[in-house]
Amino acid sequence: MGKLLLILFSPGQESQNIDTAYELAKAAVVSGHKVTVFCDADANYSLVAKQVHPDKITAVHKMVYLIEHGVPVLACRESARLRGIDTKKDFVKGVIDSSLGRLTELMEQHDRIVTFG
Repeated sequence: MGKLLLILFSPGQESQNIDTAYELAKAAVVSGHKVTVFCDADANYSLVAKQVHPDKITAVHKMVYLIEHGVPVLACRESARLRGIDTKKDFVKGVIDSSLGRLTELMEQHDRIVTFG
């Protein structure tokens, strides 16, 4: 099966990009494909544990679901730092601390890349 890399730039609460990426990732995983999600820029806000609300499905819930179903979710540590996010303390469990250098490697290793701006 194929390998799909989803790159996210926009925050979940301000666009439908996270919703679309989430549904695409779920469908790809169910179909047997390997999926990786890389969050950069404002998409890092979608990984902050404080964004979890018990009575509402948020972008963070969707990212946690993907993590729990074996999808590696990576975050650019420099983008997070520039936004005041501490990757070690602020992100939900399971998010992988990463870099743009690692993103270039992922781009080489995946068959298809979809970017959500």
